[in-house]
Amino acid sequence: MMTHAEHTLLSLWDMYGTWAKESMKPLHSSNQYLLEEFFFIILGGYGISYEQNLSGLQVFKDKGLIQKELYSSEQVTEVTEKAIRRELNVRQFEPKTKAGEFRKYRFVQSKPRVITRAGHWLWCECNWDLYTGLNDKEPLEARNWLHECPGFGMKSASWFLRNTGFCDDFAVFDVHVLRFLERIGVSVPKRLNDKTYLQLEEILREICYKIGATLGALDYLLWCLGRNGFLSYVR
Repeated sequence: MMTHAEHTLLSLWDMYGTWAKESMKPLHSSNQYLLEEFFFIILGGYGISYEQNLSGLQVFKDKGLIQKELYSSEQVTEVTEKAIRRELNVRQFEPKTKAGEFRKYRFVQSKPRVITRAGHWLWCECNWDLYTGLNDKEPLEARNWLHECPGFGMKSASWFLRNTGFCDDFAVFDVHVLRFLERIGVSVPKRLNDKTYLQLEEILREICYKIGATLGALDYLLWCLGRNGFLSYVR
C-alpha cells in the first residue's frame, strides 16, 4: 500500500513527468556553458532570488568577469575581488523594485570573496577546463569534487551536475521542495548537513523507484511547481 507521500508524488509525476523529463537539459560539452553555470551557482545561494541570480550572471558576462586570468593567483584575485564588489554595489540588477529601480546585489561584502575563491579553486584544480575535469569522474566522485570548491555545498554540486546533464540521479533540495515534502509526510530533518542530505536524498530516490520516476526529473518538477506556487495547493 502506498503512503500519502508516494501517492501524491505519483499523481504529480503522472500529470507532469513527461514534461519534466523532456525539459531536463542534455549533457553539455561546451566548457563555456559549464563555466557560466558554475558562476551562476556561485552567484546564487540562500537569500538570492532566481531572477537576481540570472541578472548577476548576465552582468558578469557583460563585464568580462568570467575569465580565468582574473583568478590565476591569490594576488590577482585580490584585485578581482575589489572589481566584483564594485559591480555588485551598482544598482544594475533585476528584479526591479516596486518603484521600478534596479537593485544592488545582495551580500556585497561577502559574495565577492566567495566568488574569487571559487574561481581560483577552479584554476588550481582543472585550469578552468571543467568539462575534462568532470568527464573522467563517476557522478558521486564528481559531486564530492565540486563539494570541495568554496561556495559549493551538497545542494550546489547536485544542482550543477543535474543542470549540465552530467547526472540525473541527484536531488537539489530547494526550500520550497523541502517544505512540500514535509507537508505530504516525508520526514525532513530540521537541518541539512551532508549526512542528512544524503539520507533524505535516498528516501526520495526510493520513492522514485516505486513510482517509476527519475530522481533528478522529479526534483526538477517539484522545483518548477514550487516556484509558481502550485505546490501550495497540493495536499
